[in-house]
Amino acid sequence: LGPLHTQYDGKGNAYTSMFIDSCIVKWKLPPWTDEEKKDLTKAVLDKVPAHFSTGHLVVAGSDTAQPYGKWCVAMNKLSAGRHINVGPAQPESSQLIDISGDKMKMIAESYTEPEPHFAQILKVTDVQPNEIYPKDENKDPNAVWEKAQSGVTRKGNQVDAKLMAIRSRFNPDRIDAQVGDELTVHVTNVEQTRDMIHGFGLIEHNINMVMDPGETKTFHIKLTKPGVFPFYCTDFCS
Repeated sequence: LGPLHTQYDGKGNAYTSMFIDSCIVKWKLPPWTDEEKKDLTKAVLDKVPAHFSTGHLVVAGSDTAQPYGKWCVAMNKLSAGRHINVGPAQPESSQLIDISGDKMKMIAESYTEPEPHFAQILKVTDVQPNEIYPKDENKDPNAVWEKAQSGVTRKGNQVDAKLMAIRSRFNPDRIDAQVGDELTVHVTNVEQTRDMIHGFGLIEHNINMVMDPGETKTFHIKLTKPGVFPFYCTDFCS
């Protein structure tokens, strides 16, 4: 009961999630025999329980001209205590099903953020993201790449700081400003090495951001309280 979402394996079979019955149904696509046309339950090849209230599901490559037809993931809407207690916000269960044979086999389970919807499974070779932001592609006008470009400037009560983040420091590493100033800080991670991220946190001002290699980020605050407030690297710094 409660068919919700259907995917295909490229071998003449379909897989439909059943929200009310909490299961995945494998069934044969047409053409059907006369007997199957009279009783469509005879086109059903297999069922496997899911936990619980399956919404969407995904078969690897199902939405392409050539589905891979080996794996299905049931993206269930409820986990119903199948995991340790993590508080009021509960994750959902996603279950990996082997569909390579005649009968489906539940292989593994993991927990995902609610609520999983229409998803894709791709071959690793189909995904080739950049591992850094190349320096030449950073078009932020406030990006700085050399010590001579960084610094702090003032115009009236407008204080503008351009910082360079590099292992293992910021340059400049001090910003002087006054109560009432409008402070704008631009931080460029000048690294061009993969996974060499840098964070920037400012004590007592609720500022914490992370710059990937080659990325520039900016924040703006109005200074309302006097004091000395350290800023520091919050994510991989050396």
